[in-house]
Amino acid sequence: MKKKTLVSAVLAATIMGTTSVSLAAENMFSDVPLDHWAYDAIAKLAEDGIIEGYGDTGFGGDKAITRYEMAQLVAKAQANQENARAVDKAAIEKLQQEFDSELKGEVQNLRKDVDELKGRMSWYGDARVRYLFNKKMNGTSDNAGGRRTQFEERVRLGFWAQIDDNLSVDGRMKLENTVDEDDGWGQARQNFNQYETADAVYRNQGKFGIDRLSLTWDKGDTKYRIGRNETSLGQGLLWWENPIDGVEVEHKFGDKVTAKVGYGDTAAGGWYQSNLWTLYGDVKVQTSPATSITLAALHNVTNLSHYGKTDTNQTVYKPSGGQIGSVWIGGTEYPVWGSENGIGSFSTETYSWQDSGYKMNQISLGFNTQLAPKWNWTVEGVTNNVAGMNGEAVNKHGVWSRLKYGNLEWGKANTWHVYGEYFALGNASMDTIGWGHHLNIQGGNATATSWGDGARGWGIGVGYQIARNTNLELTYYMLKPYDKAAAAFDNYQNVGYAALSYSF
Repeated sequence: MKKKTLVSAVLAATIMGTTSVSLAAENMFSDVPLDHWAYDAIAKLAEDGIIEGYGDTGFGGDKAITRYEMAQLVAKAQANQENARAVDKAAIEKLQQEFDSELKGEVQNLRKDVDELKGRMSWYGDARVRYLFNKKMNGTSDNAGGRRTQFEERVRLGFWAQIDDNLSVDGRMKLENTVDEDDGWGQARQNFNQYETADAVYRNQGKFGIDRLSLTWDKGDTKYRIGRNETSLGQGLLWWENPIDGVEVEHKFGDKVTAKVGYGDTAAGGWYQSNLWTLYGDVKVQTSPATSITLAALHNVTNLSHYGKTDTNQTVYKPSGGQIGSVWIGGTEYPVWGSENGIGSFSTETYSWQDSGYKMNQISLGFNTQLAPKWNWTVEGVTNNVAGMNGEAVNKHGVWSRLKYGNLEWGKANTWHVYGEYFALGNASMDTIGWGHHLNIQGGNATATSWGDGARGWGIGVGYQIARNTNLELTYYMLKPYDKAAAAFDNYQNVGYAALSYSF
């Protein structure tokens, strides 16, 4: 009975506190008799050090064990087989043949556990290198702005986890750099990789930041999201696959209609100097297997603010002409100048956060249709119900159309597509400060205090999968202002980019 006591101790050391308790609950009988030859074989392997880690665990020497429990001991012996003598290897092989079905069951259970874990959690990411010319559409025919060229580098790493039956979390970090930037004015090229300039701060360059962190409760046909949610609206003129900090609810009405509403801060993308709280909504109707129609709205509850300078002229009494002294305001000394009538004047410059009047109150209507196996057509129109800024003309309407040929498949090498695009974007029709939309161009040259000049024109693009999950895209656009008379220039310098992207 001594060997059987040893086997019981080995069993306890190897499976006690792991799966043996749950297995015993499922299999309440012991089906390896005490006089089975496997007891002696296991005891010998333990004595030879092939199965280690046994001691006084309270198992009785007269207690038989299940075949599944014995198979776990055999699996432990197999793991140390390279250290075994020939006689021990023969014993392990014989034990393996005896408990083969149980061993296979153990492997299957392990695979099942791994598959379940893989199904509940995953990692993903992408990387992109892109060269752009005239990205901000500053270069114009009247040389009002230098054409900016630059390289951009971006890496994103994300995770997804099913933390409960109806609850999941999706998070992603992003690093984005702008390098070798040429502003078109002959200045030294610059790399915005650190917090060295205000421009670098506002473009969220040179640091890891949270690009997405969304908690989703999936309750049947309804999804509730909170956090930094990646959102798309309509066909993409308003917002497309970019973050909004807030809450969102999406509901499916049968197989053909999906609607969502949300509230959040569209400044999550890092393009603006201030928060921009926004209400938004979207309805998509699948009118046929090939065609969908969308109606979307985006309304900024707050206006965009900017940190700007204000010039103030003030007057003081003077006893005589010329400079009569100085005044200290906010730590700065200002000269005071005199005049013949006994009144002196001076000016001050103050900086503060100011309401820009730049605001989105957009409604869009669009469709996407598969005309034929290789032909796809997208059209979307938009209007922005806002007032002007600084007395400038406001063109509130815009339209975008893309006709695409080919079948590019991201996971399949040597697939491709080509497309042509047309734009007629009024200066106030869409947001051209940030790049929350789906277009390959900025769409205009707006600033925080001006709607800018909008854009009209044509463009072409080609995408090619040079390898699985590896894409090369080239674009080229010829554009002019929406209203040439109001803009006082004839055209923008050409716009485009070349991008190499990889996902995993």
